[in-house]
Amino acid sequence: MKKQLLYIGIAACVLMACKNEDATLDMAGMFSPNGEVVNTRFEQSIAYNDEIGEMHEDMGSDEYTIYVCSDSHVTRKAHRNLDYFIDQYNSAAAPKIALHLGDLIDAQKNYPCADSILSLANGPLYIAPGNHDLYFKQWSIYRSYYNTGTYWFDTNNGGKKLELFICLDSADGTLGTKQMQWLRDLLAKKANAGYRRIIVFTHTHFWKLDGSQGHTSNWGIEETYELASLFSQYGVEFVWCGHQHARQSVLFKGVNYLVLDATKDKEQGQSYMTVEMGPSAIYHYHSYPKAK
Repeated sequence: MKKQLLYIGIAACVLMACKNEDATLDMAGMFSPNGEVVNTRFEQSIAYNDEIGEMHEDMGSDEYTIYVCSDSHVTRKAHRNLDYFIDQYNSAAAPKIALHLGDLIDAQKNYPCADSILSLANGPLYIAPGNHDLYFKQWSIYRSYYNTGTYWFDTNNGGKKLELFICLDSADGTLGTKQMQWLRDLLAKKANAGYRRIIVFTHTHFWKLDGSQGHTSNWGIEETYELASLFSQYGVEFVWCGHQHARQSVLFKGVNYLVLDATKDKEQGQSYMTVEMGPSAIYHYHSYPKAK
């Protein structure tokens, strides 16, 4: 009887979350598929990438700043920290770029609000898909705003190559077979192409600390082993992730794995990261102001 009451309670929570566009409880996404599987999402992403061609950011300098945040979990009523992040990015001097590491929204129907905030950015801004972004079969909606979940771009100074950035779709806690092969091929091709450094950014974090994120907590052990080996073999300098809502720094086999705090309002320890790119990459964390 107790189990039946528990199941009824969970079902009620799910229904409430689905009905409320500002819901903060994504219970349905914990127990049902996110829609199109990762291999399908990858194929659609690559088709878009092929259509638009390669993306290159001419920074006009060897030195520039990267603004990085993650897990803003925007609703119509809760987006103060993301507003602040975009304001700080806009007030920074060029050259600069910005990255969002996923879980842009918290639940269904909040894309218009979140996108209206990101659209205010006065410089390049790239985004990786998170699990919350795809809950409730929202991949088609995500694509309508951001077009692709797997891609690469680079920065340069005129004809001089600077950094290679690789965005991976890890919203399901796995790359899938096709995205993994794409990554192998890309790293093999680009590792000796003259880039100053290679940076991978994605949503799901590596090196699990706890089970707080359920079935998408982190990669499977075999996939973690292969990815860690690939990143080390091909000289990846940084892997930037979110998802965990807690800052973490791990140096493994020469690769710096940085997990960012959340940008979500009303959560302890919120911060974002800036990285001064030059001969060295120097990163700093910045706390969001407390609500008044």
